[in-house]
Amino acid sequence: MGNDRQTFKGTYFYIAIAGIFMLIICHSWLSDGMFMDGTIYATISRNLANGLGTFWQPHLTNTLFPAFVEHPPLAFGLEGTLFRIFGDSRFVERFYSLLTIIITGMIIVSIWKLILKKTSTGWLPLLFWMAMPTVTWASVNNMLENTLVIFICLSVLFYIKSQKSNRIFFLFLAGLMLSLGFLTKGPVTFTPLSFPFFLWLFSRNKKFFSMVLDTLIILISAVLPLVLLFLYTGAHEFFPKYIEMAFDKISTGVTSDSRFYIIHRLVMELLPAFGIILLLILYGWKNKISFNKTSSGLTPALVFFCLGLAGVLPILVTMDQSAYFLLLSFPFFAISLGLIVNPLIETLLEKVDYNSNRFRFFKFSGLIALSAGIILSVYFSGDINRDKNLLKDMRVILVQLEENSTINILPEMYVEWSLHTYYGRYKNISLDPDLGNRHEYLLIKTLLNSDTINNSYDRIDLKTIEYELFRRKKSDPRKFPQ
Repeated sequence: MGNDRQTFKGTYFYIAIAGIFMLIICHSWLSDGMFMDGTIYATISRNLANGLGTFWQPHLTNTLFPAFVEHPPLAFGLEGTLFRIFGDSRFVERFYSLLTIIITGMIIVSIWKLILKKTSTGWLPLLFWMAMPTVTWASVNNMLENTLVIFICLSVLFYIKSQKSNRIFFLFLAGLMLSLGFLTKGPVTFTPLSFPFFLWLFSRNKKFFSMVLDTLIILISAVLPLVLLFLYTGAHEFFPKYIEMAFDKISTGVTSDSRFYIIHRLVMELLPAFGIILLLILYGWKNKISFNKTSSGLTPALVFFCLGLAGVLPILVTMDQSAYFLLLSFPFFAISLGLIVNPLIETLLEKVDYNSNRFRFFKFSGLIALSAGIILSVYFSGDINRDKNLLKDMRVILVQLEENSTINILPEMYVEWSLHTYYGRYKNISLDPDLGNRHEYLLIKTLLNSDTINNSYDRIDLKTIEYELFRRKKSDPRKFPQ
């Protein structure tokens, strides 16, 4: 009964954290404009739902990735299912993105409960996780890692369960989750294979051979479904192209100035969590709270910290590095930091007067923050949070264009990837830089206008800012010079 009462009281901490989270993302969650990668994934998912492309041959546009092999297709299939259910709205990808964060949070709490057998402080790792800036950024930008992290965390959860009961069954599930993770974003999903080793290394609660056997069972359970897919589905055409592209990206891709950028970024992401821990320690010291119990969480904390590093350190081999690559490791760093300070938090909670005015104020503040975050998200849904001029112009221009059509753009505009993704996302319009293909319309940047364009096209008078739309003169049969 006492534990149930503590769990109920802990609900208010979950509400407070959810409220803070919603306030952070309220302006970006439902407003228009999204990181280019997220728009690509939304477009592919929407196309899949509308019958454009297939599961093993996803389709972006006719002129950019008509067959998309940059990533495996599972996340597109899952998101596409939401498009089939709820229709073609830009809010679908936003709800899907936030849903993946909510599911991951629930899994993190489940892992926490298995480790500590307590539920009253399950909100603690969530606090540290959501204090990492890229987590809130990814929650509104539809990143593939959002889906990937679900399967990675489930694999770890099932391995912990396998150590308590139904060992083979849960080891099989742990491996199956890695298969699904691979179908989401490739080899990076196999980080949890190191978890049995770290658990054996620091806790020594089982024999070395047993740990190796567990790892082999998980590996076989992960690889076997992929082999069957390769043999009996269209995967045999997809995977060779994907693997070739992935290795090429690892060896030649450059998105950072330093090989150690990812370490710098990890430290910066963890700083808010370290700041929270410092404040807690100072508060405990000021109130003369004993820190003797703190060491009890160090061993499991070390296991999860090493698991987090296992997802980070391999990135050092390539110059293709981005902050969102860290998303697959953040839950484990959050659990690790939570385990370190959990004894202190439990001591502090024992001193809380749950009938005091202070706690009542805390309860209502959390509820108000959550309500305000949701209301503000709806209020800001008509705003544009990035690529403002591009999207404002596009809204005006799209009225003139037919859905599923192809228009010309100037060759120098082809590398404006966001331009492709937005026009593909909102009306399935492909942008063709080959001016030899005489499409009816030409989209240009105003600063690239020239007399040559005016000789062959009529400008459509629209209230735009940076982009202009032209229509080919019917009386001019000449081929537009390339």
